[in-house]
Amino acid sequence: MKPRVGAYVAYGQISLAVFLALCVALHPGFVLKANEGGMSNYGIHAKTAAAYTLALGLPALFSFLAARLITTSQGPQRRLRLLLGTYVGLVILTLLSTYVYSFNTVLKDLHIVFGSALTVFESAASIWMFVALGRRSTDGVLLAVQILGFVVEVLTFAGLWHVLFFSEVLTSGAYAILLVRTARTSETVDVGASMRFGPGNGRVHRRVEREA
Repeated sequence: MKPRVGAYVAYGQISLAVFLALCVALHPGFVLKANEGGMSNYGIHAKTAAAYTLALGLPALFSFLAARLITTSQGPQRRLRLLLGTYVGLVILTLLSTYVYSFNTVLKDLHIVFGSALTVFESAASIWMFVALGRRSTDGVLLAVQILGFVVEVLTFAGLWHVLFFSEVLTSGAYAILLVRTARTSETVDVGASMRFGPGNGRVHRRVEREA
């Protein structure tokens, strides 16, 4: 694979963080309150709509460009391409449904379905990436944060807590770091060969790093 794959993925996730932070700076009251709203609040207000669009649109664009660079038929890289493609589709659906979810209940429910699907996908993908990267302790911490965010989000939707934005930051942030690490690790065939399920992943991965 071409080394730009990891760079493109990183550009996308950095864009998400930067423009989401800009949204909060422009209007912190949408999410930083006792009963937190979600990121989607920024997509339906003129003051933050452009920054919100870039926050979701740029990760989708850069992930799409990264996926197009993966042409190898090897299993790990092929799965990464599928992961990126699925991520792009779910992000775009979530973004587009944001603009209309306030019109009626049906559109709101559809937006919730797309957003929930993205959250579930990120959690499942994070588990795969943790295993593929060799089950290292640092990646385990990221996975734990991601799963914690997922649980908090479920409890928020159940009405037990009201910290939707906080849970979205946890899930998307941990997923983003794991995604960048996975994309960069997959850029060479040698390192990509270590990205297979099994108890020996960590040993192979560490050996490749030492040789590098």
